[in-house]
Amino acid sequence: MMEREVIEKIKNLYNSGYTIREIAKEMNMSYGKVRNILIREGVKMRNKVPKELIERVVELAKQGYSARKISKELNMNETTVLRILKEHNLGKRVKKMSQEEINQIISMYKEGKSIYEIAKKLNRSTNLVVYYLKKYGIIRESSSTSL
Repeated sequence: MMEREVIEKIKNLYNSGYTIREIAKEMNMSYGKVRNILIREGVKMRNKVPKELIERVVELAKQGYSARKISKELNMNETTVLRILKEHNLGKRVKKMSQEEINQIISMYKEGKSIYEIAKKLNRSTNLVVYYLKKYGIIRESSSTSL
């Protein structure tokens, strides 16, 4: 096939619903080369995430769902969810813990509860539990913590 014919075939395949990855495989080309041809030819790229799905991601985030929970709930890639949240200024939020919760972490740890048990009981991540234990000097910065 001549170059112009190849370009037209790529455009036709893309416009008929093939993904760039599928076209690259079919044409024995790299993903990047196919994508560059489509861009150079002025082909309008499809929005990968439907508007309704983006709205649902934003809605769940506003309800307090984490990116991980949203990605599982909607069966989406977590990176895609994070990108959507960033685009809508709903990026990473610092979840504040009340002093009561912090005191509870400290006392449970001193009672001999594991970090995992504390996190599970308080419905928080193990990283957050460790963060507060270190912040309040309960465990040393370099100590290896048992989950």
